[in-house]
Amino acid sequence: MDVMGAYRGRMVRLTDSQTGKSEPVITSIGRRVRVAYPSRSLRAAILADTFRRVAGRHRLTVTIHQLPYRAQVANAAGYGRYNMPVPTTGQPDGAIDLYIGESGDQGPRARVHVLHPAALIEAAPRRPVPHPEDPLALRLLLLSLAADEPLRADPKGYHGAGEAERTLAELRARTAQCAESPSRALPSEAVEPIHAALDDGLDTRTALRLMVELARDQGLAPGARFEALAHLDRFLALDLSRDVGRPTD
Repeated sequence: MDVMGAYRGRMVRLTDSQTGKSEPVITSIGRRVRVAYPSRSLRAAILADTFRRVAGRHRLTVTIHQLPYRAQVANAAGYGRYNMPVPTTGQPDGAIDLYIGESGDQGPRARVHVLHPAALIEAAPRRPVPHPEDPLALRLLLLSLAADEPLRADPKGYHGAGEAERTLAELRARTAQCAESPSRALPSEAVEPIHAALDDGLDTRTALRLMVELARDQGLAPGARFEALAHLDRFLALDLSRDVGRPTD
């Protein structure tokens, strides 16, 4: 039996921008993966956090490091507002396994190097961009972008923010409504394609689309949909169960 092949098959695969190949993220020590991203990018921070959550399903421990290769904006992301833990600042005490950077970055040597377009959220007071009232709507918006799709903005706000707010409100409302029905078993046939999208290239855009389809699927029992949405929210971190048990007006 090819034990290493089976082991790698269970890991998240990402396209290495240095080779153009889809490769498994290999750990540098034991079951721990060291991830780094540039301090100025909220999008990179959210992708790093999403990878951490997805890798946890594969029983991997992820440490996240924020690397200030350029001017650092202290706590620009407001980590807790986006359901992220505060990262470690500075160079890690070992090799980087995964670097999530953006075009033009001179990131560290890493086993997998993921480039994303210049989709920064800067804290520059000269050109402020209004954020959605709910920070997790911005998380959803960033996760809904394709890997090569930049986040666009104008003085009125981020393009797509309104739709993201409506989608988040719908998902929370459907989760709360489904929670009122008797629980059912997790519908693996509906959940597995979403796991597969996250495992194959951290395709959060496809994962979100499939999750919205699942939430709307009247062919699935409400209790099963609730279990699926609560389970998937472990990876996308959108607080979908926030309104469960709350009175509706």
